[in-house]
Amino acid sequence: MCVERLNVLAIGQVMPGESPIPYWFDADPLVDYMLIPTDIDIMAGQAVAGQRVMEQAWRRYIRIYFPKTRESLVSDLDFFVFPDGYIEPFTPAQIADMRYAMENGVGAFLTTGGDLSSPTGKDYPGWKNSVLEEILPVELNDKMRQDGSTFSIRVLKKDPPLLSMFVPLGIESVRGASAFTYLTTRTGATIWGKLASPTLPASASGDWLVSWRVGATGGIFWVVADDLDSTWWSAVHGLSGNEYAIDVFLNILLYSTDRSLPEDILLLHDLRMRYWRYNEDRLLLFSLLEFVDRFGANTRTLENEIANVDQLKEESFEAYRQQDFASASASMVEALGRVESIADSAMKLKDRALFWVYLIEWFSVMGTLFASGFAVYSLLVRRILYKEVRLTRGRTQG
Repeated sequence: MCVERLNVLAIGQVMPGESPIPYWFDADPLVDYMLIPTDIDIMAGQAVAGQRVMEQAWRRYIRIYFPKTRESLVSDLDFFVFPDGYIEPFTPAQIADMRYAMENGVGAFLTTGGDLSSPTGKDYPGWKNSVLEEILPVELNDKMRQDGSTFSIRVLKKDPPLLSMFVPLGIESVRGASAFTYLTTRTGATIWGKLASPTLPASASGDWLVSWRVGATGGIFWVVADDLDSTWWSAVHGLSGNEYAIDVFLNILLYSTDRSLPEDILLLHDLRMRYWRYNEDRLLLFSLLEFVDRFGANTRTLENEIANVDQLKEESFEAYRQQDFASASASMVEALGRVESIADSAMKLKDRALFWVYLIEWFSVMGTLFASGFAVYSLLVRRILYKEVRLTRGRTQG
């Protein structure tokens, strides 16, 4: 049985280095995704370029990548993700189209630990004043506060085991940082987990992950109290102790789109990590080949070998989509081994290419040394250009 691809549109702080989303989705063959950045933190890019310049850039991305009709949103997408989801660059009509899609089966995930954490946050006005606010499973109000303390979570909902399958793996002992907010969950929403933090007020709900279905036939809307760049989810702002964050998030996607949750999460986690490692190793390998190519080495044979390994990876992807995880894992073990072998060959090619560079440099240095030594010996020791001073007989005038 072939499982259909899961199509995701991520809006907000979504670029590599800002969010784990590209790395997560590249590590799962089931996910096909599109990114529309509307927020950045790297190098304070907005402060450098200016708000007006960045707003123009984000609107350009929206014009290019955002589906043109609400019908295409419903037919082409399964899920929205809003990490630090700044939506003011969208027109009211486009935001209304998002709501239409959510009311007709498209799921959504919203983070609140960053710029949506309080009424003074940059993202807050756009959500508060939009038609999306009415379908959120939480209230946006002045009780929201950003708390920068560390926290852990406690899983409440055991069935389905979306989160509870990770409890034996230590998910409740993971410490998160980089801010969370105080949520006010609306009546009827499902509370999947709670926050535990020494600074959490007794008056706060402490809800961490909540969800509800939008209407009778809509998608599931999720809200989390922290952000995907929190150390609970990723290593964007520091070391993360949660190696299963990718699996938690993908469980949310699977459950929201009526797909089965994994029976063996450890097997699936190991396979996803192999895909992630393959992507990293392949990127490094091509960087090495590009470096070697600059010195005139012939890299075509190795590039052809990489193409063959890519075909093996595609076979693994296909087995994954067929839910034949054992075959998919075996193919990736072979693919990673062959990538390692190609990398060894590339290193040897690099050594051969640089050998001639070093040899030419050595001859150049030695030639310069001999030439300068000969000049010094000739001029200062043998003094071949000097003439001996002779005495001449003086003349006398009579």
